[in-house]
Amino acid sequence: MSAHLTNAPPRAGLGSQQFGLGLALLVAASAVPVFGAGIVELAEAWVQPQYTHGPVVVLIALWIGLRALRDEPEALRRQPTGAIWPGMVLVLAGLVAGVLGTLAHVGDVAAYGIILWIGGVVLLTLGWRRGRRLWLPVALLVLMLPLPQFLYLKLTTFLQMLASDLATGMIRAGGLAVYQDGNIIDLGVYRLQVAEACAGLQFLFPVVSFAVLFAAMSPDPVWRRVALVLFAVPLAVGMNVLRIAVTAFLVDLRGIEAAEGFLHAFEGWIILLASIGMLLLFMLALRLVPMRDGPRGPLLDLDLSGTGAVLARAGRIRSAPRFVALAGAGVVAAALVLGLSNRTPEPLARNTFLRFPEQIGDWPGVRGTLDPAVAAVLKADDYLNTTYYSPEDAIPVQLFATFYSDQTRGSAIHMPDICLPANGWEVTEFGTRELDMTGAGFGRFDAIRAVVTKGTDHQLVYYWFEQRGTRMVNDFAVKLGVLADGLRRGRDDGALVRFVTPIGDRGGIPAAEERIRALMRQSLPLLPDYIPH
Repeated sequence: MSAHLTNAPPRAGLGSQQFGLGLALLVAASAVPVFGAGIVELAEAWVQPQYTHGPVVVLIALWIGLRALRDEPEALRRQPTGAIWPGMVLVLAGLVAGVLGTLAHVGDVAAYGIILWIGGVVLLTLGWRRGRRLWLPVALLVLMLPLPQFLYLKLTTFLQMLASDLATGMIRAGGLAVYQDGNIIDLGVYRLQVAEACAGLQFLFPVVSFAVLFAAMSPDPVWRRVALVLFAVPLAVGMNVLRIAVTAFLVDLRGIEAAEGFLHAFEGWIILLASIGMLLLFMLALRLVPMRDGPRGPLLDLDLSGTGAVLARAGRIRSAPRFVALAGAGVVAAALVLGLSNRTPEPLARNTFLRFPEQIGDWPGVRGTLDPAVAAVLKADDYLNTTYYSPEDAIPVQLFATFYSDQTRGSAIHMPDICLPANGWEVTEFGTRELDMTGAGFGRFDAIRAVVTKGTDHQLVYYWFEQRGTRMVNDFAVKLGVLADGLRRGRDDGALVRFVTPIGDRGGIPAAEERIRALMRQSLPLLPDYIPH
């Protein structure tokens, strides 16, 4: 029996057609539990400002896909489907990612599995010859997904610093006196913080999505459409910088209320609409470039005629062995998820950091608290922020730790190497160093070591990721560890441990090294009661 979409009347009976639709429904139903964590991840992400464009991306991808099927040659549509193994490979890869992500409660792994699965279903349904023509709308679906948290933090911090630097220059060019301290823009009377919400992701993703849509709808040569998509990235960054600079001028004229509430949100929508208009103007400008492959027709091809017939053909899919295999694989994956999701995770018992001693040996300490705004950004379930003083010379060593009971649901460790520059610190040395804490029960392990400078202040920093009894220095390895332990132990908790001390004139870096290691040897034996192994 044929399994490809066709305009011709079905050669099989109505029962076969109904059987094919029944298999399609079974395939869709089995995907829900398999990709459950990814579906939840999308639902939670799409209500956040930086990802509200997600549903629009789905509609754009559907638009592009329907037009591609409408415009395909009739001869291609009537050809045999060709190789189906690439589709089956993608389907199986997507199901594996869905099972792993859902069982380990790592939503972004399951969400990316959805894209692989959709691509595989397209290739299985249409065959390789036709399905490969839909690579663009399938690939575009990646833009609907939230970034993995560690990538999101890195990209956000980079955009924060870039926006702060460029906006400060623009404000100075406009005649205002301004001082920049990391991602803080100090106007004298008012201080503006280029926070995560102002980093530019809420412009970058939608503007790139619209650029891809316009490129797909344009009859212009390929090089112009590629140039349009590439132009979208600096455009989104530049328009966000303009937004920050305009906010600073409004604050100077009308006060800090101009940077808050409705006016700030309305200003963001204006910038987004202006960015879309700039994309259209850039398309017009490209047409002014004298080339032999000049303009071909209207700027945008908005014709949707015939797409309804494409959807109607989808209802005439008939049964075939490949769809039986697809449905079977989905059912097995769903049964695996449902059967293993009721496992009892390892019990997690720990003391709150409030009970961590303020005196460790002969090191007296003073407990501190975080600014509420900083604590809200960290999103830690518990934190320790205590400064201890060396018994020899009373020079401070700060012990800072954050604990996350769940690193898979929008909470992730903020790495010091991206947070420190945002607070105005310049990282002058950065690398890993092996620590021998065998006497403290931690053995030998690598830690990240940095020297940071801010004005005349110099500090030595050591930190690592404490992950269920394992010390790690790579954030990607942390993500893989969470996935593995989520499957194996039902645990996805973790922590960051950081030691900081000033580098003074007395002894310099060697003395700072010894101070930090001396406190480590006395404090690390206490940590397992607060950060479970």
